Amino acid sequence: MFEIFLSNAAKKALMNLDKRIAERAKKALLTLKTSPLPIKEYDIKQLVGEEDTYRLRISRYRIVYDIDWNNKTITVIKIDKRDEKTYRF
Repeated sequence: MFEIFLSNAAKKALMNLDKRIAERAKKALLTLKTSPLPIKEYDIKQLVGEEDTYRLRISRYRIVYDIDWNNKTITVIKIDKRDEKTYRF
């Protein structure tokens, strides 16, 4: 079981999401606790040039997160609409 941490920016973004999208995002985050790479459910892909950083797709939104396999933690870096700035952090 993985422990999930949200950055301040991710917390703020989650609170400002549309209610329907926020519920889907919360469900996805709960899924990550047991399986950090549920590829089939959420179209997860590893970010190019990053070792353990992935993005999870929910509609037009992206959740960017980092996995620490040794400590069994997931840090959600960003939740944002999909565009160029989404992958800058």
